Amino acid sequence: MPRRQSERPGQLAGYWLSKRPGSPMWHRTWWDSATRQTRRASLGTDDLAAAERALAEWITQEVATSRADPRDVTLGRVFARYHHQHGQHTVGAGSQRISLAMILRAVPEGMTAGEFTLDAQHQAVRALAAEGYAPGTIKRAFGAAKAAVNWAWNNGELARPVPFLRLPEGAGRERVLSIAELARLWDADMPDHVRVFVALAIGTAGRPEALLQLTRFQCDLDRGVINLNPPGRVQTKKRRPVLPMPAWLRPWIAAAEGPVVAYRGKPVRKIAGAFQTMRDAAGFGPDVTAYTIRHSIATELFARGVPEMEISAIMGHGMPNMRTTGRYVHVAPERLASARRGLDEIGIDIERAATRPMSPTTVRASRVAVPHLPGAIPACKPLKTGAGEGIRTLDPNLGKVVLYP
Repeated sequence: MPRRQSERPGQLAGYWLSKRPGSPMWHRTWWDSATRQTRRASLGTDDLAAAERALAEWITQEVATSRADPRDVTLGRVFARYHHQHGQHTVGAGSQRISLAMILRAVPEGMTAGEFTLDAQHQAVRALAAEGYAPGTIKRAFGAAKAAVNWAWNNGELARPVPFLRLPEGAGRERVLSIAELARLWDADMPDHVRVFVALAIGTAGRPEALLQLTRFQCDLDRGVINLNPPGRVQTKKRRPVLPMPAWLRPWIAAAEGPVVAYRGKPVRKIAGAFQTMRDAAGFGPDVTAYTIRHSIATELFARGVPEMEISAIMGHGMPNMRTTGRYVHVAPERLASARRGLDEIGIDIERAATRPMSPTTVRASRVAVPHLPGAIPACKPLKTGAGEGIRTLDPNLGKVVLYP
């Protein structure tokens, strides 16, 4: 049997610190009831204080509470569990982590989830505002905190939910790219998977996470529609719509064999770092993000006279009749005809201002050249032209016809 609790240094949540005979390193130690043995895992340090911190951090990240009273669980633990188990695997993980850290700085050290009452939240808002944070930034920080606490409740780690303030909307994202700026972004050197992502962002105005999870099987080339919501995913407030496929975007999707945005055949989970590198190379500042493209395309669609209802359907926003419009796009793409036309025109205008074509297929006099994209189809063979090459009947009109092999 394991030693008595009083003899266990660093005792915490069923784990304690120990050393193997002849080893100076501290180990995370626990009693394995299945094998009825004491088990150990090295913490990689011989310093007791460092070992205690490492053990506490590991327990915070890996050991779940079971329907605990929110008054007994610190916000720091909830945030750390959420980020380690879920948040770090999502798009925008870095920004979310910064938002959670903002909240922790604005509340008393050691505050529990149960103590984070509406009054305490008001105090945190005032503290953040006093530090100079804009209303929109504060709202996003509270959104991350709410997501973390709700995740803990939904996963059975908290016994009850915690109410959150309804904060006013901050100012809209001011940075919107013009057609000329979108063309400059498109002309920048970038890896193939980033270019595919940018093409999708321009052609769908989709959220980055939805685009990274898009597969070839969600796209109907025959009807010309894209379903941003994968099978089995329950729609959330950030709705993933069914939308029309611009003609210039079609070859990018047709070239895919699984995930549309892929690196060496595998799906890309995060794009922020690669996008920032490309953005910097194009001469833009940190105010341009992957989301900037989404808002720029929405602005362009509005400027081109696309009805607000169609723009809302494309963006996945809630409006009267939006669900009906979005639901039937896959069988009646003409329901968003103005949006389709606008997305086609945007691609054409960007191509006119850029030096690179918007389509991955460049038609030349004698062949079709296809760049090597992740999962791309093989390049086509040279086209046969002329008065019936290889054909017995030498009809002079055949010289005007392009014959595919």
